[in-house]
Amino acid sequence: MKINRLEGYFETFKPANLLTMNMKDRIILHVDMDAFFASVEQKERPWLKGKPVIVGGDPRKRHGVVSAASYPARKYGVEAGMPLPLARKLCPHATFVILRDIEKYSYVSSQLVKIFYHFTPAVEPFSIDEAFLDITGCQRLFGTPHQLAQKLKNEIRNELELSCSVGIASNKLLAKLASSLNKPNGLTIISKDQIKNTLYPLKVGKLWGIGEKTCNVLSKFGIRTVGDLASFPVEVLKDQFGKVGEYLHLIANGVDDSPVLVKSPLEKSMGHEHTLPKDTNDPDEISSVLLSLSSMVARRLRRKGLQGRTITLKLRYSDFVTLTRSETIPKPTDSEHKIYRLAKGLASGLKAQSACLDLGIRKVRLLGVSVSNLVRDRFSSQIPLPFPEFYDQKRDVYLAMDKIKDRFGEDSIAWAISLIFW
Repeated sequence: MKINRLEGYFETFKPANLLTMNMKDRIILHVDMDAFFASVEQKERPWLKGKPVIVGGDPRKRHGVVSAASYPARKYGVEAGMPLPLARKLCPHATFVILRDIEKYSYVSSQLVKIFYHFTPAVEPFSIDEAFLDITGCQRLFGTPHQLAQKLKNEIRNELELSCSVGIASNKLLAKLASSLNKPNGLTIISKDQIKNTLYPLKVGKLWGIGEKTCNVLSKFGIRTVGDLASFPVEVLKDQFGKVGEYLHLIANGVDDSPVLVKSPLEKSMGHEHTLPKDTNDPDEISSVLLSLSSMVARRLRRKGLQGRTITLKLRYSDFVTLTRSETIPKPTDSEHKIYRLAKGLASGLKAQSACLDLGIRKVRLLGVSVSNLVRDRFSSQIPLPFPEFYDQKRDVYLAMDKIKDRFGEDSIAWAISLIFW
């Protein structure tokens, strides 16, 4: 196991009551499962352990992407979000697994959460394969933060036969960064007196929430490392980016006061169905209904501050034969147009399948769209950021439409194409 121990702060930390603890005195632990989807597949099929495994869409389709790759596959340059044809080219001898049974991964994720609760009640599941734990004041029960993290890792290994990487720091930003520094099976602790030495040499893209497009924007100002961003005049950043400039300055200096959000369990899915007034096989009418359904689902997601990765289409024909198809994407979304495009693609696939099976022209009676594999929208309660990767480019339009519907009703505004047949 890889261990990077920077424990100056934590070795001298004195236990205190969690409810009276100052935000600056917190100890936050971030758990990030190692190649989660691929590891679950290797657990079920032991003969795949130690071999390149790639989980994602159908590798025969051009639009499929990688959801997860085992570490042997990553040695060939395969990574999440990569088009599957490219992954096959880089690692042709890998075992490709189509991501279909999301319930299987959700079940393993629920078992992980149960383990987290063995150590603290302050647990924030952040996605299906990662979570934040506030372990402030837990030393009397479990020892030092390092000892607690090791016990947690051992329990996950013994109970689920999976490995994880753990980061520990005084806030969520640094804990999440720490968990990424020594993967796989790492345990990294960033103490307060080591923040600058740890952060400043890193490329600015290592900071949570800053992606490639933001890096390109910052590079125009000569900002390439976290140290560059931390030392850049904050007033200039505020002049260029408004309130976001101050936010960038704070995270570059390791400052983050966001709490571990202890909330009720996430809903498993959100969806809407619609029985057509008349059975049809008109592609334009079907597209119109799918867009309306996608808009309603996306609005519910935004209202509850959620996003989802798995989009499911339900299609019932006039003979009452009902089919469902799902697709899982790497990055969660609450965008109605992304949901719509995926649902429409699934509908086209079902139509092509019917043609191949010589089932004739079948009319559609009912359509349904749902989104599952839900996570909390990490930016729903934060200031809007101007860079493209932080939110869908249509997000401002979606939010404006949401406000209009809140005030004047659900039918007060809609996309023009969805009104043609709806």
